[in-house]
Amino acid sequence: MASLSIPAADSETRRIAWAMVALATLGTMCGAISVLLINTGILMRPLAESFGWARGAITLSLSIGAITMALANPLCGRLIDRHGVRPVLASAQLLYGVSVALTPLFINKAGINGLYLGFALASGFGAGASAVPFMRLLSGWFAGPMLGSRGFAMGCAAAGVPLGAAISGPLAIALLSRFGWAGCLYGLSALPLLVGLPATLLFLREPPTYAPTGGQSVEAEGMTFHAALRTRVFWMLVAMVLLIASCTQGLSIHIAPFLSDTGLSARGLASVTALSGMLAIIARLAAGWMFDRFFAPYVALANFALPLTAAVIMAAWPILPVALVGSVLLALGQGAESDFIGYLISRYFGLRHSGRIFGTVYGLFMVGIAIGPFLFGMAFDLLGDYRVPFTIAGVGLALLCVLLLNLPRYRDEAAA
Repeated sequence: MASLSIPAADSETRRIAWAMVALATLGTMCGAISVLLINTGILMRPLAESFGWARGAITLSLSIGAITMALANPLCGRLIDRHGVRPVLASAQLLYGVSVALTPLFINKAGINGLYLGFALASGFGAGASAVPFMRLLSGWFAGPMLGSRGFAMGCAAAGVPLGAAISGPLAIALLSRFGWAGCLYGLSALPLLVGLPATLLFLREPPTYAPTGGQSVEAEGMTFHAALRTRVFWMLVAMVLLIASCTQGLSIHIAPFLSDTGLSARGLASVTALSGMLAIIARLAAGWMFDRFFAPYVALANFALPLTAAVIMAAWPILPVALVGSVLLALGQGAESDFIGYLISRYFGLRHSGRIFGTVYGLFMVGIAIGPFLFGMAFDLLGDYRVPFTIAGVGLALLCVLLLNLPRYRDEAAA
C-alpha cells in the first residue's frame, strides 16, 4: 500500500491535533466504561436491596458487558482501519446510549436477565465509543514531527475515563437517592446521547495519516496484524493487559461497596468517588507526559506499584482509614491503562494496522475486566469479606511489575 506521511507540524495542524485531544477526552468521558461499567459498584447495593440479588450475580452483568466489548473491539478496530473513525464512533455512541436507556425496561421485563441483556448491548455497541477509536485518532494526528507529544495526548484522552467517573459517579449517586436505580440509568444515558454524539458529529477530523478512498484505506507505516502476532512483545502485552484489567478493575469496582462495608456514608462515598476521579485525572496526565520523556514501561512500573500497595494494605487491615488510603493509592495508580497500551502498540508496531492490533489487545483488557470483578464478587459472597481477592490482586500486580521490567526498547530505537 502507498504510504501517506504527516504534513509539517504547522500551527494549523497543531491546532487541529490538540482539538482532537479535547474531543477524545470528552469522548472517553462519555464512553461505556466510564459511564456504565465503572458504576456497577454504585448500582450493586440498590439492585441487591430492590430485587434480593447477590453481589456476585449483579457483578456478572459487568463480566457479560466486558466480554461483549472484548468480542466487539477487534471488529471495531478493523472497521476504523477501513472506514475511518467518524462513522464507527458516531454509530456506536448512538446505539450504546439508547441501550443504557432501555436497560430499566429490560430489567422490569426479564429481571436479572434483563440487566445482563442491557449491559451486553450497551457494552457491545459501546466498544466503538471506547478507547479504540480515540487512540487510533490520536496515533494518526501525533505522528512524524508531533510524535514527541503522543504520550501526553493519549494521557489526556485516557484522563477522560476518570473524569467521566468523577462526573458520572456522583451523578449516579444523586440520581439513585432521588429517582432510584431506573432513574439513575436514564440519567447516565444522556452523557453519550447529548454530549458525546453531538461533539463527534460537529468537530471530529480524521487524521492526515488515514484517508479512506473508495472503500480502500491509505495506510501508514508499521507492522501488519499477523506480523505483530508473531512477536514476543505482543504476547507480553496480552499477559500484561489481563493482569492490569483483572486486578486494578477488580479493586476499582469493589472499592465502593468495600468503603460502604467499612462504615463510609453515602455522602462520604460520593466525595471519595469525586476525589478519586480527580486524582486519577492528574495521574493519567502525568503518566502521559512522562511517556514522552522516559521509557514508558518504567513509568508504568511506578504507577502500578501504587495499587499493589493498596491491595496489600486493604487485605491486611480492612478498616475505614486504611480503605480511604487504599482508594487514594488506587486512584493515583490508574494513570497507565488504555493510554499506556495504546502508546506501546503505536511505538512497537507502528500505525499501519494499529486499530486492529489495539482493538484486539484492548478486547483482552475487557476479558480481564470480566474476570476480575466477577471473581471478587463471588469471593465476597463465599467468604464474607475482601481479604482473599485483594491479596490475589496484590500477587497479580507484582507479576505485572516483573513483566514491565522485561519489555524491550521500541523498534525504532532498537534499529538505531
